[in-house]
Amino acid sequence: MSIRVTADDVAQAAGVSRAMVSRAFTPGASVSAKKREHVLAVAQALGYRPNLIARGLTGRSTGLIAVVAGEISRPYEAWLLEHLVFELSSRGYQPLLLPALRGGNVTEMIDHALAYQVEGAIVAAGSVSREIADRCRASGAPLVLIGRVLESSGVDAVCCDNIKGMHLLVNRLVQQGRRRIAWLGGTEDTFSDQERRLGVEQALSHYGLTLMAVHRGDFSLQSGLNEGLALLGAGQPLDAIICANDAMALGVVEAAAQRGMRVPDEIAVTGFDDVPSAAWGRCPLTTVRNPVQETALEALRLLEARVKTPTRATQIVRVGVTLVERVSA
Repeated sequence: MSIRVTADDVAQAAGVSRAMVSRAFTPGASVSAKKREHVLAVAQALGYRPNLIARGLTGRSTGLIAVVAGEISRPYEAWLLEHLVFELSSRGYQPLLLPALRGGNVTEMIDHALAYQVEGAIVAAGSVSREIADRCRASGAPLVLIGRVLESSGVDAVCCDNIKGMHLLVNRLVQQGRRRIAWLGGTEDTFSDQERRLGVEQALSHYGLTLMAVHRGDFSLQSGLNEGLALLGAGQPLDAIICANDAMALGVVEAAAQRGMRVPDEIAVTGFDDVPSAAWGRCPLTTVRNPVQETALEALRLLEARVKTPTRATQIVRVGVTLVERVSA
C-alpha cells in the first residue's frame, strides 16, 4: 500500500524547513525564486501535492468552488457544466462537482461542501433553502444560483428570460396559423418549468387562445417520447406541441415519426435551450437559445463580485434569449 507523501518528507529531502515548503507553495510568499524552484522540483519528484483542506483551515485560499449540477446525462445540464468548468479552470479555480441526482438533498450537499473550505458555490440544479443561503453567507462562501431565483433571500442569481422566450415561440406558431396547441412541461417544482408555462399561457391569452392539452415529463428525451406518444394518440386535433426543453422536444419528434405524422406539416414541435443536438437529426428543432457561455460568465462575475464586496446589493441577472428558426416549426 502506498504511503502519502507529506510536507515533512519534502522538507527533509530538500534540506529545508517545513515552513519553507509551505511558503514555496504559497503564491506571493517571501521566498527566493531559486529556493522555490528547488522545493517544487523535489516535491514533484516525490509526488507531493499540498493539502487544500489544510490550507483552508489556516485561512489561506483553497481555490475550490462547489458546483451543484443536475443530471449530466441530459443535454443542457452537460453543456452548462462543460462551460462552467472551463471558465472556472481558466480563472485558476478548482471545481468541486456535486451532482444533484434525482431525490438528492442540495442543502446537505452544500453543507458538506462548506466543510471543504470552498470559496463559493454555484448551484445549477435543485432547490436551495434560505437556511443554507444564510449558512453560506455566514461562512464567507458566496452562493450563486443558475436557472432559478430565490426571492427575498439575498442570493445572487443568473437566469435566462424564460417568459420572453416562450412569447417568441408562441408568436411564431400563431403566425403560422397554429391554434390547437399543447404544452409538454417538465418537473413541476422547477423554476424554469413554472416560468416557461406562464410565458406560454400569457402569450396564448394575448391571441385569445388557451392550451388544448397539458402533459408533464421530467425534461428527459425518454419522457418526451412517452408523453409525445400519449398526446398524439389521444385523438385531439393538435397542430403544435410546445416543450419545456429541447430533450423532450426531440422525444416528441421521434414520437411523431412513430405515429406516422409529418413534422411540421401535421404537427409543429418546439423546444427550449438550443443544445447542440437540437440542430441534428431527422428534423432540426425550432427553439429558443439559452446562452450557456454568457450564463457561466455572469455566474462567475457575480461570485467574484460578492467575494470582493460581501455587503453589495443582491443582483439578479436575466440573460437575453433569441428565437432559433429551424424545420420543426
